[in-house]
Amino acid sequence: MLCQVNCSFKLKDVAACSGLFVPALKNLAFKKCVLVAGIWTTIITSPEVFSQQKERLAPAVEKAEEPQANFLCKIEIHDAAAKVFLDRSVGLEVLAEGFEIAEGPVWVNSRKMLLFSDVRGNKIHSWSVKNGSSVFLSPGGHTGSVPFFEGGVLGPNGLALDSEGHLIICQHGDRRLARLSLDEVSQKSLATLVDKFDGKRFNSPNDLTLAANGDIYFTDPPYGFCDIAKSDPLKAEMIFVKDFQETPFCGIYRYEVATGKVNLVSDEMEFPNGIVLSPDQKWIYVASSDMKDPKMWRFSAEDGTGKIFFDGPFAESDAGWFDGMKMHKSGNIFATGPGGVIVISPEGKKLATVKLPDPVTNCCFDENQEYLYVTSFAYVARFKMKQQRP
Repeated sequence: MLCQVNCSFKLKDVAACSGLFVPALKNLAFKKCVLVAGIWTTIITSPEVFSQQKERLAPAVEKAEEPQANFLCKIEIHDAAAKVFLDRSVGLEVLAEGFEIAEGPVWVNSRKMLLFSDVRGNKIHSWSVKNGSSVFLSPGGHTGSVPFFEGGVLGPNGLALDSEGHLIICQHGDRRLARLSLDEVSQKSLATLVDKFDGKRFNSPNDLTLAANGDIYFTDPPYGFCDIAKSDPLKAEMIFVKDFQETPFCGIYRYEVATGKVNLVSDEMEFPNGIVLSPDQKWIYVASSDMKDPKMWRFSAEDGTGKIFFDGPFAESDAGWFDGMKMHKSGNIFATGPGGVIVISPEGKKLATVKLPDPVTNCCFDENQEYLYVTSFAYVARFKMKQQRP
């Protein structure tokens, strides 16, 4: 979950991410600054806030705004190893916009479709080349069925597909992992996969990744209890109201599919967020979304011992924090973090930074890793990876 905004984008940044259409780039730069103040003002002043997000299942014909422009973005190559899968620049293709906090993308190859969350909008959306973007499920993360903090961030977040092709949803407001059949998309077909540890409700499950054997690793930070009205993200000051908190820590968990048992991997991190497994399944990488101290941790999948894996270096202009991430077939991590999308090697070395025009919240690859899809506050986009010659 992205819980920080930044208004440092200026037209001089064209050198880092120059638009193919200059008027559209200026428009996007203006919209970014409006977005910084606007998202938080809207959340604070809206009479509906989050407790009123109990919407009926939205019709599939409801569509987001059509994309307005594409952009040519610079890639900073920090190590020659990145040249195998990245060029010096990339075309960012905006697929759909008009969202509040887009998050949690997952590619559904069987349907050639991208699914992603709108955490503030309390919806899950779909996008495909054939049909464009439309509402897939609403409400998507908060129905008011369990105790919740009214001023918190309550919609759906991380999404993934299990071994049977069901959609697994991290739901902030309903404080659970939910399972949904793609053949029967309705509120009635939503089922609780897991919602408690040691008899206590989770905080607000945020992101997840699946092991080769089907087990689900997921993070549980406190963003469902974030008092947005009293927080000041520009100063990196977030206020959390813990009146409804039952679990006294923010955990990293493993859900065993075979037994239904939930195991605590670690409770060391204060803001565990994006999570991904190494290709050999031995390591669990977890992003810390602490605004004041961006870093990534690595934990042993065997015994849960962990330590800081990556904490820079960052350039002074690299605004932001770590959020979602995915594993590339090369074994390198693609993480949304300070400066854009950062590529980090298994040894903890920064290989490249994809400089994007806005902070991004999460990312995912398609089936063959031809494209990387990214979510930002207001839009979802993609860029093409460099294809290796056979």
